[in-house]
Amino acid sequence: MNSTFLKILKTIASVSVAFISFTIIVIIAFYFYLSDGVEFNLNKSNQTLSSLTNRFELDFSKNSSIYFKAREENIDTYITLENAIIKRSGKILINSENITLNTTLDFSKTLQFVFEIILNNNTDLNLINPVSIKLKNPILDLASIENQDTEINKSERYFPVTIKAEDGNLIDGDIEIGQFDFFLNINQYSDNSSLEKYKFRLKSSQNFPVSYIAQFFQDVESIGDKKETVSFDLTLEDEYASNDDISQKLNGAIQIRNTTMRLKTFPVQLKPEPIRRLNLDLNINDNIGQANLVGTLYNPKKSLGLQTEPNLQIGGTLNFEEIMKPELNLIVNGYDIYFAKLENLNLNGVADLTVSIIGKNVLDLQGSIKIKKSNGFLVPLADTEFETKHRIRNIDEKK
Repeated sequence: MNSTFLKILKTIASVSVAFISFTIIVIIAFYFYLSDGVEFNLNKSNQTLSSLTNRFELDFSKNSSIYFKAREENIDTYITLENAIIKRSGKILINSENITLNTTLDFSKTLQFVFEIILNNNTDLNLINPVSIKLKNPILDLASIENQDTEINKSERYFPVTIKAEDGNLIDGDIEIGQFDFFLNINQYSDNSSLEKYKFRLKSSQNFPVSYIAQFFQDVESIGDKKETVSFDLTLEDEYASNDDISQKLNGAIQIRNTTMRLKTFPVQLKPEPIRRLNLDLNINDNIGQANLVGTLYNPKKSLGLQTEPNLQIGGTLNFEEIMKPELNLIVNGYDIYFAKLENLNLNGVADLTVSIIGKNVLDLQGSIKIKKSNGFLVPLADTEFETKHRIRNIDEKK
């Protein structure tokens, strides 16, 4: 999750670098006219501006502008891009009603910055004052994000960037994920960005499908039902994002009603049956989630219409310190649960069970099974207690 949004923010910050460079060039040319404030339309027919917009795959409407106001030794600078579009590899990444960028430039530092470029072919980013960027009603498309994971040499020079977005919409191609707001502090180096601090809030869209979640769980075949409803309101923040230690905090709530989940695999070589009428409540406070899941584990030997009462309940805690690899501490209670051996479905039965699930990548399963009926076994099954392990595959791991 973190890496996805970090890639988006690096893209926005890289655009700011281009416009800071363009701004400084214009200031040198027009400084003596700036005392009363000067505003220019951003004409994309200008060779310098055209080169910058092409380089960063940026487009905006003709009523976009740049404004300068000289104040003693400082120059207040504002750039407003109307109907701004940022692309990557020809695909739209960000579409915003407008993007505003403002900063204050020290004239002596600006001259020094230009001389460094001309005389030493060196861009001294320390000479740039903090930059503030604001996006209004942006649309961000996860499908257009490219991998930007590169090493950052933090001994290099940089300038700080603050980015704020309000009333945004997050999509993944044709899928509506939800509405978001975010606030970030970034250190912008010559080629890369370092995310120092962030707060990101995401609320579910009314059209968000639960099926979208299945891609993040390799042992889940599918999730979804025509009658389902889902809502979530999540906030992810990190005061020390650039540190190697995990310091992010996740808060919020997820509620799912009337969906169906199908698993690819099931512990102890049993045939996985779908869980229908699945309801989930998950409340998260500082990475610790309290979960309650209730559903009906399907019995293929009974009419679906008769299977209306829940017979499966899962409750306990999940530690989201590593968001995509939560640590589980759950208790499973099942009543009249149908089971069948994967290699021979004629070996089946019905049982009550209690299972504890503890762990992260490899789960420790301990519990007891009370056999109520068994079919096909040479020796009828008896009540038993068991211990076993179940390995969860990573998201990028193939079966």
